[in-house]
Amino acid sequence: MKKTLIGLALCFAANAHAQPERPASAVETASASLRDIAPSITATGQVQSRSGAEMAAGTSGPLAWVAEPGTAVKKGEVIARLDTGEIRLQRAEQGARLTRSEIALRQAERELERLRASGTAVSRYQLDQAENTRDLAKSDLDIARATLRQTDDRLARAEVRAPFAGVIAERLRREGEEINRGDVIARLQDTEHLELRLFLPLRHVRAIQPGSSVQVQLAPDRAVAGQVRAIVPVGDARTQSFEALIDLPQQEAGFAVGRSLQVVLPLESPQQKLAVPRDAVVIREDGLSVYVVRSGKAARVSVKTGSAQGEWVAIEGPVSPQEAVVVRGAETLHDGDPVKVIGEHRPGMAGQSKNKGLS
Repeated sequence: MKKTLIGLALCFAANAHAQPERPASAVETASASLRDIAPSITATGQVQSRSGAEMAAGTSGPLAWVAEPGTAVKKGEVIARLDTGEIRLQRAEQGARLTRSEIALRQAERELERLRASGTAVSRYQLDQAENTRDLAKSDLDIARATLRQTDDRLARAEVRAPFAGVIAERLRREGEEINRGDVIARLQDTEHLELRLFLPLRHVRAIQPGSSVQVQLAPDRAVAGQVRAIVPVGDARTQSFEALIDLPQQEAGFAVGRSLQVVLPLESPQQKLAVPRDAVVIREDGLSVYVVRSGKAARVSVKTGSAQGEWVAIEGPVSPQEAVVVRGAETLHDGDPVKVIGEHRPGMAGQSKNKGLS
């Protein structure tokens, strides 16, 4: 019996030595590096135009024409026009009244000059009457001229012009409708000068300053730089937040009024910390860790994470700068597994690597 047990043990030992070693896992790595990282918060803001206007009618009358939504206009260009037929008839009448007033004034002045030339043959009462007639005619002429200027102003206001270059965002009234002065006809938006409006918690009001640089996330792998233009330090008691306005780069495409974008705002000055790509951090029930490639094998190292900036996150743990950490393929690894490095991860390339063999 004892010999039988010894034989079985020797067989198991032989089989164990005969089993092939686990094949190496294909992984993609990146070098841990010292980076300037600052604590930050992420907030969602909405793109809006720095110049937006509701274009209202400057006078009353039927609407003859209004630009279509989406029409790009230059500063001073007509975007709506009222029918001026009735106003022009009024102007013609007022022009005729102006001519009559001019004739009446000339006649009154000639009569006054004639009476003054008559000397003592004319009483003082007649002279006073002639002067009053002349003054009244002059006043009537001033009124006629002012009335004509008012009508000319109405004619000018019958054309609604763009106060700045932009795009017709919305048309509220259509041709043929009767418009009163002050009625909004269309909305104009400046699509060249945009800003991002966002609301931040009140506890960060002193951390964000005008002129601070921020990262505006256009896509998961693409961000552009923005700048804090203004802080509105008036908090909303209900939401416990304050408003910040971010200038957006004009030359960048992809901004549209009303679009929501995420913004990363630094809360403190950057500090140099050891960092790894976010995807290198493995989250499991027993905590956070990264896998470091040492002597061709994966070594699991427990870490604590800190501030993040872009794709990089600060870590604390027994990892050295320039040490290779597994970024792709770490989810299925175990401590001591053999690995085969097939590519180098390049942050900012949306997971693309130099080697396409990693699936």
